Amino acid sequence: MKKILALFAAILFLLPCLCGIAEESTQTIIIDKTKGENADFAFGEDEPLLEVFFPSIYGCDAALVRCGDDAMLIDCAGSQYKEVRAMFKHLGVTELTYAVNSHPDRDHIGGFNHILKEVPAEEFLLGFPEDYDSGDGVRFKVYEDLHAQGIPFHRVAHGESIVFGDASVTVYQRTDDHLPRVNNKSVTLMIQFGERRIYFTGDIQAGAQTLFGENEEGLDLHADILKFPHHGYQPMQESFLAQVSPALVIATSGESTTEGIKQLRDRSIPHLLTSHGALRLATNGKIWTVEKFKY
Repeated sequence: MKKILALFAAILFLLPCLCGIAEESTQTIIIDKTKGENADFAFGEDEPLLEVFFPSIYGCDAALVRCGDDAMLIDCAGSQYKEVRAMFKHLGVTELTYAVNSHPDRDHIGGFNHILKEVPAEEFLLGFPEDYDSGDGVRFKVYEDLHAQGIPFHRVAHGESIVFGDASVTVYQRTDDHLPRVNNKSVTLMIQFGERRIYFTGDIQAGAQTLFGENEEGLDLHADILKFPHHGYQPMQESFLAQVSPALVIATSGESTTEGIKQLRDRSIPHLLTSHGALRLATNGKIWTVEKFKY
């Protein structure tokens, strides 16, 4: 009995220490190398990583995500697709597992047919019917070209999981009938690798953000890094921002004076703009690094 009591006392003594270790392991650590600091930090040579690349673009979206042998292009900037092409050439990207379109507006879909002609994708993922009655007319040319290239289409749905190396990718999408505009019905992607998460939000605006913020489904929307919805033009809904609670926000705005960026400054939320240069984010599942790179 004495031994049991002693063991119980030891566990009680160690419990705060164990809790402290657990809290430390889940804490978001982002090593920001964009200002020339922490330049010597590097992951292990053979350490598995999730990498996210944003080209130097503004007022449109495009991002490359790599995990193991898989690569995913999320949106493809319309008139600025040449930036994506130059980035791919620099990185040696010759094929994609997925090309994902958040919604069929020119600044998100307009470059896919140009890029996928040179860098084919195994599958094109979209969250809308091909004949959806909203979006930019350029989408029909994009669809026509991708079909001609023999790229299979797959329409994703809310709650769907996408197989992507050792990462988990989950689709969140609000398609409520009362939501105005195609932006609000954007496919959003929550990507998790180990303990770390990044959330791509397309162009969801106040309507969808409010519904996500209310979160009646009890979704886990927390993410370390958030791609600002709709380029950062408007502030995020407070309830949505609270649900995500990001440690870093990436905005594809061309200006640092938009209402969305002002919101981040007012709340002292760290943020970076792709218009200020291309970005590489990487994580080993515990720590994030972020740095600028040239291509």
